[in-house]
Amino acid sequence: MLSRLQDFLSRHRRKFMVTGVLVGGAYYAARYAQRKLMEMQEKQAREMFERTRRTNHFESTEKTCNQVILGMGEEMCDAVLRECSTDELLQQLRQNPKNKVELWEEMKVVAFTRLATFVYASSMLVIALRVQLNVLGGYIYRDITLEQTRITDEIKHQYLSLIRHFITEDGIRDLTRYIRTQVIAVVKSSMPLSRQLSLNDLEQLFWSLQMAINADTRRDPNSKMTKYLLPSQSSSFSPLLQQMYNETLDLLESEDAIGVCSHNVTRGFVLACDVIAESLGETLQHLPPAEVQKQPEPQLPLNCNQRNSCGSYPSSQAVDNNNMLDINTVLMAMAKLIPIISGITSRGYDSASRATNLPTQLLSFYLLAEKSKTLGANVYETFSSA
Repeated sequence: MLSRLQDFLSRHRRKFMVTGVLVGGAYYAARYAQRKLMEMQEKQAREMFERTRRTNHFESTEKTCNQVILGMGEEMCDAVLRECSTDELLQQLRQNPKNKVELWEEMKVVAFTRLATFVYASSMLVIALRVQLNVLGGYIYRDITLEQTRITDEIKHQYLSLIRHFITEDGIRDLTRYIRTQVIAVVKSSMPLSRQLSLNDLEQLFWSLQMAINADTRRDPNSKMTKYLLPSQSSSFSPLLQQMYNETLDLLESEDAIGVCSHNVTRGFVLACDVIAESLGETLQHLPPAEVQKQPEPQLPLNCNQRNSCGSYPSSQAVDNNNMLDINTVLMAMAKLIPIISGITSRGYDSASRATNLPTQLLSFYLLAEKSKTLGANVYETFSSA
C-alpha cells in the first residue's frame, strides 16, 4: 500500500510541484494585491484628508483676508480723505470771495484726484493684502503639516506691517501727488467749468485720465505698485522675513498681479460712472424740467411713420408721455458736476452707507472680484505645497 502511494507520488511529482507553485503563487498574489489595495485606500484617505484640511485652512485664510481688507480699507479711505481734503476750499467758497473761479478750479482738480486715487488705491490695497495673507497662510499651513514653527507671532506682525507704508507713511501721499499731476494735465485746461458734459463725455474723460496715469512707466500704479505699497528692504529683516519680502515683491510685480490691478481699475472707473449717474439722477429729480438740458435727439429717417416703426430711438413725445428721462442724454456743466463727484467720495468706507458712497462700493466690488480671488487662491496653492 505504501509502495503504491510512493509510486503514485513519484509518477505525478511534476504535477504536484506545478500545482503547488500555482496555488502558492495565487495565494501570495492575492495577499500582495490586498496589501496594495489597502495601501492605495490609505493613500486616498490621506489625500482626501489633506485636501479637506487644506481647503478648510484656505477658507479660514480667506475669511481673515476679507476682514483685514475691510479693516485696513477704512484706514486707507481716511488717508485719502486727508490728502485730498476739500474742507478748506468749501469754507472759502461759502464766503463768496472774489477768486471763487480759481477756488472752483482747485475744487475740480481735488475732486477728480480724490476719485481716481480711490479707484487705484482700493485696487492696490486689495491685491497686496490678498497676496500677503495667502503667502502667510501658505507658510503657516506648511508649518502645520511639517510640525514646525518657522512663522512666529513676531514674523506675522512684521510681515503684515509692511503694508503700513502704503497707508501711514509715503505710499498714499506719493500716489495722490502723482495722480494730481495727471489730473491737472488732462482735466484742468481741457475741461473748463462752463463745459457741458454728458455721462458718455465723463466716461471718455475717465478713460483719458486712466491712460495718462498708466503712461508713465516709472510711476504707473499698475506695473509699479510696489513703489507705493511696500517700504524699501531693511537690514533689520530676519532671513525668513527677507525671503517673504522678496517673494511678495515678485508676486506683486508679476504679470498676473499687474493684469488684475489693471482690470480692477478699468472696472472701478466704470463703477464710478454708475455711482455718478445714480447721484445725478437724484439731483435731477429736484430740478424743474425746464432747467434740465439734454443733447439734441437723433433725427429719424424721413420715411419713418408716426408710429416710430423704423427707428430705435423713441420720440420725445413718447418720453414725455411716460414721464421718463434718459439720463444719458442729459448735459450738465462741469461746475455742477464737481459737487456730485466730490460728494460721492467725501466719506470713507461705511458698510451701512448708501449706493452713492464710492469708496464703499469700490472696496466691496474689489473684495468680491473673481480675478482677485483667483490670484489669492493661486498664491496659496503655490506656497502651501512648496
